[in-house]
Amino acid sequence: MNNIALFLDLDNFTIGARHARLTFDIDVVLSYIEEKIDGRIVLRRAYGDSRQNPRLLRQLATAGFVIEAAVDVSGYGKNLADMQIVVEAMETLLTDHQYDTYVLITGDRDFTPLVQCLRQHGKWVVGFGIKHTASYSLANLCDQYIYYKDISVGEQPTEVQIRELLVQARDDLLTEDVTRVQASVFKQRMNDLSNNNFDHSKYSEGNFRQFLGNYPDLVEVKHEDTTTFVSRPQLRPEVPSLHLKYRTGLKKQRLRVVLPSDLRIAILKELIATLRRNPEMQWRELLESLFDYYMNLGMSEVSKNAINDILLLARKSQIIRTLKGNSLATAPVKLQLSSDKPLKEAVIHCDAAYLQAIQSLAEPFDIQEAGLALYDSTDYVDYLQVVMQKYAQDNREEDE
Repeated sequence: MNNIALFLDLDNFTIGARHARLTFDIDVVLSYIEEKIDGRIVLRRAYGDSRQNPRLLRQLATAGFVIEAAVDVSGYGKNLADMQIVVEAMETLLTDHQYDTYVLITGDRDFTPLVQCLRQHGKWVVGFGIKHTASYSLANLCDQYIYYKDISVGEQPTEVQIRELLVQARDDLLTEDVTRVQASVFKQRMNDLSNNNFDHSKYSEGNFRQFLGNYPDLVEVKHEDTTTFVSRPQLRPEVPSLHLKYRTGLKKQRLRVVLPSDLRIAILKELIATLRRNPEMQWRELLESLFDYYMNLGMSEVSKNAINDILLLARKSQIIRTLKGNSLATAPVKLQLSSDKPLKEAVIHCDAAYLQAIQSLAEPFDIQEAGLALYDSTDYVDYLQVVMQKYAQDNREEDE
């Protein structure tokens, strides 16, 4: 069994973390040791003036640390803590308590002689410190040296979380009385809100000002002389997105997009099943039958208008055809699908009809926006491109 002795230099580590704008959490270190270092922590000691941070004192006590106070009353407090660590570590070499690994949570180069001595006695020495403040000679001498930020910073926020951070920072800093703040202040607020997990370089090439420029709907950035300011964006007339224009254009062609797409496909599926059971149904009779079916299932979100829209789409897509009658309501409806996978064929036919209608609009065609119009998502873009290619090829073959 690999027994581990852990020594924490409170003053050195907490001061270094504060200068690096990091919140020191001993549980992060303990979790890393348990996960990455095969063994068990048998000895836990912390040395220094714990009065500086009562929260940390409680956290250490909860984590099972024995805290050795080294209160500075004569100007030698720091050296006193260092000496206590060295003395107790050396004592462990002389007692019956044998430790295989020594973990020193410090970046102080004064501990290099201790590290050398421990290694001469065949001990494995792991150091923890703060980048830019840890001694290079100490880090280089340890068998393994770990920088706290490398293990404390969690995963970068997602795009949704970044937008939420921007909004929260903006709302915190920009009020009726404060209409703009310096970008550096804004960045610091985002860092504070994310517990220092935010790094704009992960999301945009260039500086923080260029990063903010990616979110003109949330913040406005202005550069004056050598200072960059952040303010709320000025209200501009809202222009409908292209996919919303597509939906409006389809509705005018009596091809309204029924959403969510799962509901559209479910109605198509039941339409096919109903016509296979009852091939002599009229339009109104079919509509009422489908509506009653969904009401019996308790699906009140399925309206007669939605069912009628699907019937119109199915007729436009040549999934069904209507025979002559006095009116559409009394016209007999016939199923025209021949595939052994009728639902799949029906969905493809419907999407092809949608895409052809979108391409006939005055608006420029964009496959990404078409995906949003039909599925509220761009996840179906590749599929829609295949549908377009297939029907373009079919049309060429018919022309030939």
